[in-house]
Order: sequence, then C-alpha cells, then structure tokens
Amino acid sequence: MAIVKKTNTLVMPLMLLATISQAKAADELTQYLESNNSALTSVCSTSGYLPDSCPIGEALWGNQGAKLAQGESEFWIQCGVFSKPLGAEKVSRIQSKVDAPINMKEESKGKRCLIGPYNDFSVAKKQLKALQKDPLFRQSALREVALASLPKIALKAEKSELPKIAVEPTPDPVTIRKQVIINGEQFAVPFIQSDDYGFYMEDSQPWLRASSKGSQEICQRIDMNLVSKEQWQILIDSNIMKEDKWPILLPYWGADNLGLFKDGATRELKNASMLNVMCTKKAEDKVVGNPI
Repeated sequence: MAIVKKTNTLVMPLMLLATISQAKAADELTQYLESNNSALTSVCSTSGYLPDSCPIGEALWGNQGAKLAQGESEFWIQCGVFSKPLGAEKVSRIQSKVDAPINMKEESKGKRCLIGPYNDFSVAKKQLKALQKDPLFRQSALREVALASLPKIALKAEKSELPKIAVEPTPDPVTIRKQVIINGEQFAVPFIQSDDYGFYMEDSQPWLRASSKGSQEICQRIDMNLVSKEQWQILIDSNIMKEDKWPILLPYWGADNLGLFKDGATRELKNASMLNVMCTKKAEDKVVGNPI
C-alpha cells in the first residue's frame, strides 16, 4: 500500500486518565460533545487530564446558587483532590452517578477531580446531589467558571450557533491541517478560522467541528467530497491517523450523513451533530488549500 504523508502541524502527546481506557474516554467525550455546546470544553480538551491553562472557577459551597446569569458561566463538579489517579473502583462509582467526562488536573497539592463541564446549572446541581449520595464523594461541590474569562477562540463555538445576518462576506481561507495520499486517494483535514463553525481542542490545537451540511460545504470549497464508508476503511487500515496524530476524539462526517468512528465503525447521525471534518478526492500533484 503506497502512503504519502504531508504533515503541517506539530502536536503534543495526548494525556489520558490512567484508569480509563482511551476508547472509553473518547466515546464518552464524543457523546458529550455531540449533545453539549460548551465553550469551556473547547479550551480544556476534556480527554482525561486537563491542561494547566484550563480554568476551574470558584467553588459554590453548600446551597449557593450560580453567581452569574444563565449563559454567562459554565460549571464543574469537583469530586475531590487525590494523591494519585482514581482507581477503577472509584471511577465506576462516579460513572454510576453522572454522565459527563471525568477529568483530573495536576496541581501542587494533588490531583483535582473535575466532572464536566456543564453549561446548565440545574443539570450540574442535580448530578452533584446524586454524586453526594455516595459517602466517598459527600464533600463534592460545584465550581463556576465565568465565560468572559475564556480565550476568544473558545467563545467562537458558542457564537457559531447564533443566527447570522444575510450578507455576502469574503470567504474565510481554508487551510489543510493534515493530509495523506493512499493508493491514489487524497484525504485532508481542513481548518477555517471563522465564526460560522465550531471548534474543540485536542493535543493543544483547535480543530474544526461542523454539521453534516457544513462539512459538505467546506469540502466543496476546496473541490473535494466527504469520505465514503469504503474510503474510511482504507484510511483506518493504513493506521496513519494514530501514527501521525490526527484528531480522533470525535468521529468524522462522511457521505450520506454517516458518522465515521476511529474503530472503523460507521452509523447514521443527526445532521446537526458537530463533528470532525475530512475531505477526499483523487490524488493530484498539487497541494489542496493553504497548508500551515
């Protein structure tokens, strides 16, 4: 099998919670991101370990309510500070009470356990109460993060859902973050710095998220198409995405509203789901887009 790699992005190794398998953490994040439009997730890359730059906000002890208005903040459930990573038994107990990702943040005094993020206070409060029924996590509490304190790129995911004024702006340039040629087929992961699309962070890099329709439009702009089920299997078999660290925490949009998963599985998803974007076409000598 002939493989030609063209890589333009340097990435850092992905750190995952030691007691949760990579597949489990990725599937959990996929489901959560598909149903939640969280600006905090875009900054914190909830994939097991949170980066130092991830804000954890202020604690809301006891029966304190949210200090900011709905839409102005998001929330973590703090489940404790531990001297070592959570064991499988503790993780299982947490997972039986909540449905958001479980994360750890390294700090000088230990490993802080944070669940979420949540963009709805009532949902976070309800899950906190469920977790507090477990004696081990009775002292758990909410933490509130002001969205105004987040970097601008994180807030773009929120803005992308707002109605846009019907104007004819100059199209934002499409760049290619990752690409490869396999047996005459070119695969590319595009990126657009635009308020029209969402983002999420993986390996300290922002990656594009779009609906099925949005993904088609992006591929058409660079004279490419969405990947078919058969083409996806070719790419999976090559193992290039793992070797070259392509974004894989979220599935990709494929042709015919198919979600393409990193284990090779495919299934039809809701058009509005915000997933990774990948485009393909017959290989040519020239590079598509504006590589960075």
